[in-house]
Amino acid sequence: MNVVMLEQHYRHLQHLEAAINACALSVTTDADGVVTALNAQAADALQQPQEALAGKNITNILLPADPTQWQQIWLSLQEGKPVKDQLCFLIDENQPLWLEAGISPVMDEQGNMVQCILIGLDITTRKLAEIRRQQNETYYSQVLEHLPLGLQQFSQDGVSMDMNSRQRQIWGEGHQFFTTTDYNWLQDPFYRLNGLSRMFEEARQTGKTLKREILLNYKEKHHEDITRLYPIYFEATIFPLKGLQSNMANLFLILDDITEKKLSELSLEKSERLLDNIIENLPIGYIQFDNFGFIRRINQTQRFFFNSPHPTARRQFNVMNDELATMFELDKLFVQALEQNKTLRVEKRIDFSHDERWTTVGREVYLDLTVFPVVEPVDKEMIVVALVNDITHKKMQELEIKKNQEFLQQTGSIGKIGGWEMDIDSEKVRWSAQTYQIHDCPPDKEMDMETALSFYPPQDHEILLRLVKHCTDEGQPFDVQLGLITFTKQNKRVRAIGQPGYVDGKLVRMYGVVQDITEQSEIKEALTRNTELMRLFFDTIDMGYAAMEKNGKLNFLNQKAEKMIGHKVPMGSNIFEEFPRLSGTVFYARLQECIRQQASQSFGIYFSKPDKWYDFLLTPMQDGGISVFMRDITDSRKMQKDLRRANDQLSNLNKNLVNQNKQLEDFAHITSHNLRAPIANLKALMQMHNEAAAQQEKDLYLGMLHEVIKKIDETLNDLVEVVQIRKDLNVEKEKLLFAERLQKVKDILLVDIETSNIRITANFEQEPLIEYPRVYLDSILQNFITNAIRYRTTEGTPALHLQTWKENDNIILSVEDNGVGIDMERFGNKLFGFRKTFHKNKDAKGIGLFITKTQVEAMGGSIKAESHPGQGTKFIITFRPE
Repeated sequence: MNVVMLEQHYRHLQHLEAAINACALSVTTDADGVVTALNAQAADALQQPQEALAGKNITNILLPADPTQWQQIWLSLQEGKPVKDQLCFLIDENQPLWLEAGISPVMDEQGNMVQCILIGLDITTRKLAEIRRQQNETYYSQVLEHLPLGLQQFSQDGVSMDMNSRQRQIWGEGHQFFTTTDYNWLQDPFYRLNGLSRMFEEARQTGKTLKREILLNYKEKHHEDITRLYPIYFEATIFPLKGLQSNMANLFLILDDITEKKLSELSLEKSERLLDNIIENLPIGYIQFDNFGFIRRINQTQRFFFNSPHPTARRQFNVMNDELATMFELDKLFVQALEQNKTLRVEKRIDFSHDERWTTVGREVYLDLTVFPVVEPVDKEMIVVALVNDITHKKMQELEIKKNQEFLQQTGSIGKIGGWEMDIDSEKVRWSAQTYQIHDCPPDKEMDMETALSFYPPQDHEILLRLVKHCTDEGQPFDVQLGLITFTKQNKRVRAIGQPGYVDGKLVRMYGVVQDITEQSEIKEALTRNTELMRLFFDTIDMGYAAMEKNGKLNFLNQKAEKMIGHKVPMGSNIFEEFPRLSGTVFYARLQECIRQQASQSFGIYFSKPDKWYDFLLTPMQDGGISVFMRDITDSRKMQKDLRRANDQLSNLNKNLVNQNKQLEDFAHITSHNLRAPIANLKALMQMHNEAAAQQEKDLYLGMLHEVIKKIDETLNDLVEVVQIRKDLNVEKEKLLFAERLQKVKDILLVDIETSNIRITANFEQEPLIEYPRVYLDSILQNFITNAIRYRTTEGTPALHLQTWKENDNIILSVEDNGVGIDMERFGNKLFGFRKTFHKNKDAKGIGLFITKTQVEAMGGSIKAESHPGQGTKFIITFRPE
């Protein structure tokens, strides 16, 4: 090697040494490891001057953290093998120095190491961070492995990558995660059903953390021979983790067993629902207030009682300021329950008619209120509960019982009725206050059977003693009227009633009542005397008389009434049974009117079987009974009937005469009006005929004379037909069906109907039948059909509609066509006139409507028309009953 190359090589080494000294530690040792040289970087790292470090063994200044590793490295160096590794040295006991080191041995010709050079980069900071990271990973790995929660890592495709022991325990050894290689849990129907797979897909799509409760699986529990399945609930949390490029790397699933909590919640919810259901279906009202007095809740019993609206529609109510609540001091009851912190129970009478804002009860009620405070377990607030029991019916019964007791006492006093009771074993007798009063006996006097019987005279004493014995021996009750001698020696008449009393089939007592009937007996005796006098009086009058009760029970009949009935009638029998011909007559209805109106009712009844007329007069009496007066008026009725028949004949005769006179007047008027012009024409034509010179002219006038005479003949025939209709008032009537008569007329007019193409419809459902002369009804229907055909329009299809109905007991027939119509303002008053026409129809004679009107009015009916030109005509016929 020449000098130039040596110099270049030397300069290259210098540059290399400068570069190493600038960034790396450099230490040179001999074969024994003694430091022969080191650069400034090494001295700074060792925190000592270079002079102090030279000559020391390298292991003294750079203490190997792993002596075994250093021994292996030194052996390799002695063998001439360079070493490149990360080495840790301890500068002192606690300060590590990490070097990314390369150690090269220098060998002599014999292959022995004479020195070695260590060049290293200080990587202490990076290495310590790496160690801490590794330690942390190990630590957190251990933490996650021992977590009480299941943790599982998935790829974005849902492939399971890792999981902790708890998660493996949750899935179980037999799960497909561990047994099936290509298992795709995202398509598993069970996990799609419970929502876990959809939850994973949602987290993957949105990148959000999701948390939900899911039913993960079921667990079997065995008890004896019974196996039951219990649900296992978990709280599932799925969250994504991003990689270095901020894109989604993996997704993690955390499962937390909440079965016990969930079952507790479900149990609590079930208990709450059960409690809620119990409260809602309590047979008494339930109202819950907050501590301010506002209603929180009302159960359905209370809503039904108050007829309250649904809670969502109910008005707000506060017990502290509501007028009705303060009126009946419900606010004070609420405050008392809160302040005293105790249960209060009161009865309240509340009139709900004072307020209709939150209830529609609208009446006075009695309420049994139980009010008590309760501390709400969650919010720790004091609330007040009111149990409301409607005791109106019970209270009214109590009041009614009390009233009845007072009433019984009052009626007992008024009716002089007392009670008594006797103990069978001791024969002790207990009397009511009224019984002592009936006997005129001091109320403190003790009674027994012997003393009680001593008030009766000997004969009645024996009767009562025998009845008492029958009652005790045979259980036979008794009801008897007896004489009584009171404690003050007053004679009275009493009614004694007794009954046996049993307990478990054994006679233990006898009880009953005693009534002072002294006045009634005196009245009855007087009434008997008066009855005899009344019978003598009523037997002398010439009419039947009976006194009876409202139900028909007879209390008295005189001989005349019995004769009219036809047999002897016992007292107490019923008039409808003894006089059966009254059944089916107006007697019962008039009797009820007499009772209801308390007014006399007079009426007559015809009995067909005996052909008798009886006149009755029913009169109410002060005692509530009914007096019945009966008179046989058969003879007078028959005379009246004969007289009425004669009057009817005379009236009909007079009516016929008046009608004939009217017909003569009409006939004279029509004749004078309708024949005057034709006769004048005849005179003129006769004169013209006589004066005519030519025979041809005379023949012309003679033909005109024949035509006028023909018209006069037609007019006379029409007048005769009209007169005949008005004359024949007793034409025979028949029961006719409108539909049948219409069809008959249509058959007669078949050619005209088909030629005109008229459409005839009818509706006779409301009133299909009429009692009327058949010839009249056929004529009326025929005239209307021919008129509708004759006066039809040329536009459209002609139509005629007939309809019947009933109105005020009259039968109405309407006939409506769609023809040319009539100007009623001009021709309305002439519409039904004789020989009146209003159209230029060559077939019109003006006689049809006149005859129809005559036929209708002859039977007492009427006819009218409604029409407008071009809008058809409607005729309305009213058929009146006879």
